[in-house]
Amino acid sequence: MVRRVLTDVEAIAEATAGKLAEMVSAPGTFALVDARRLARDLAVSIDYVYAHATELGAMRLGSGPKARIRFDLDRARRAVEAKRGGSNGRYRR
Repeated sequence: MVRRVLTDVEAIAEATAGKLAEMVSAPGTFALVDARRLARDLAVSIDYVYAHATELGAMRLGSGPKARIRFDLDRARRAVEAKRGGSNGRYRR
């Protein structure tokens, strides 16, 4: 019984270590961009970016009424892809 538990624990540990190694070596970026750059990179209009800022993960830099907003490029890409739902069409500029 103890031997089986140890074997299971070792298998779980190996699987976990493998997943962690994948996560660490996976290419990922964290790039904050402004609305104009985001619109260009996502092939959408700047009006679309501002209209859907919350959905795209907008972050305010500061607390004033004219605080700049920035977007995490990867998060915004995922949001647009989810909204497109696999359609082949692109949003118009």
